[in-house]
Amino acid sequence: MRLSVRHKLILFSTLVILVVSSGFTWVNLILARQAIEEDLQNRAIVYAREVAAAIGGRRELESGPALRRLIARLLEIRRSVLQLDVLTFGPEGTTVVATNEPNVRLPFSRRDAEEVQNGRVVSRAVTGTEAHWEVMAPITLEGVVAGAVAVKFSAQRAEELAARIRFWALTLAAVMLVLMGVSMSIAIQLVVDRPIRRFMDAISSAADDGVPVAVSVATADEFGVLARHFNEMVARIGRFSEELRTRIAEATGELDRRYQQVEQLNALLFEMQRRLSHAERLALSGQVMAEVAHEVGTPLHSVAGHLELLRKDLPPDVLTDDVGRRLAVIETQVARVIEIIGRLLDATRRSPGEPSSVDLNALARDTAELVRPGLASGKIDLDVRTEPALPPVRGRRDQLQQVILNLLMNAIDATPVGRRVEMTTRSRPDQGEVEIAIGDTGLGISPANRKHIFEPFFSTKEAGRGTGLGLFITAEIVREHKGRIELESDEGHGSTFRVILPAVRSGA
Repeated sequence: MRLSVRHKLILFSTLVILVVSSGFTWVNLILARQAIEEDLQNRAIVYAREVAAAIGGRRELESGPALRRLIARLLEIRRSVLQLDVLTFGPEGTTVVATNEPNVRLPFSRRDAEEVQNGRVVSRAVTGTEAHWEVMAPITLEGVVAGAVAVKFSAQRAEELAARIRFWALTLAAVMLVLMGVSMSIAIQLVVDRPIRRFMDAISSAADDGVPVAVSVATADEFGVLARHFNEMVARIGRFSEELRTRIAEATGELDRRYQQVEQLNALLFEMQRRLSHAERLALSGQVMAEVAHEVGTPLHSVAGHLELLRKDLPPDVLTDDVGRRLAVIETQVARVIEIIGRLLDATRRSPGEPSSVDLNALARDTAELVRPGLASGKIDLDVRTEPALPPVRGRRDQLQQVILNLLMNAIDATPVGRRVEMTTRSRPDQGEVEIAIGDTGLGISPANRKHIFEPFFSTKEAGRGTGLGLFITAEIVREHKGRIELESDEGHGSTFRVILPAVRSGA
């Protein structure tokens, strides 16, 4: 939801007023509550002193029945008094002479009693479910503190008074907030919103009709200055627009001519980029494999030779079974790396032979026989279906066999145990093409990986199971034979690679 400037100003002003009024209200409520509590404390102290002064002599102080009658009369007069105890101080300690709550004693400590014996009044506020004040005032007879009056004074009336003050304070603050918000809204609408709307109408007219219009603001404030500058800008824009239309008309013809030239250059540039990318990819694989063979292959062969010498030279007491197992692991891993390097070099090596007519049906069957020993261990069936009288293609037989072999090995790797790999050939007479399709029944290829599947060194296999160059080399060979590769993949159901090559025309 987008707020207008008017609404933002109203909201900001309201928030400022709300914060300020809330602060003042909160401070006033705290001060009012403190004043009420201080007044209640003073009332409780005065009441306790008056009760203590009402006991005129020691005989009256020691008369329990008379004091209980006095307490009963006082409680009838002052309903806010919850408990009233009359105490005496003696050698045995503090004694309750009379009280209206025989089973409850106010929790004054020994230190409180000592303070009262010194002629001082002790008071404290008690909060909780039943807020009240507890006051102890001395009873002085003939200049000596003979006892004390302990009073439990209810704070309910103070709580009610504080609640009423809080209610009216919040009500007044809310009313003031509403009145100030309404006043601010009216003022903003007259002073700010109306001039802004005039500017917005002028801008909307320029955006819809393409013709800027002047703004009429007669005030002498910032909006008036802004309107004057805006109108000057509108006049300049009008002049610029007229000049621009003239220049556009002059430049349109030149742009048309340049556009034709740019189209021709773009087509030429695209073709050059395609050829350059093709050459760079081919050079990349050869260069990388040469570096790998030189930098890695030679040291690995040296390591393998030294491992063999080490195994022969170690005496039997040193060449234990554990050491032999460790050496065997090292030899196995070194041999594996050497084998991988050999496969990489074989994958990038090109045959210099001349192209000839190749029977794809025979080539497919021959290649299938090469991979059948590996199919038995994985319990994978290979179904080869060839179209009779398939037209031949022109190319290098060993390179085309490498294409089929790479695709077959990838399909076998992707097919789970007990599933099937299919290889079919068919002709496309309408297009003058021949197709060989190799499909697996594995998990398929995700859309994210399909974009990179033919890039060098990209592989979806586990680490150590592929170089990432097989499909790249396959695609390059197919392009060299003026063909193309198409991929169909359904996640969870497998993938099919279709190699489409131009057929040899009859009589060619």
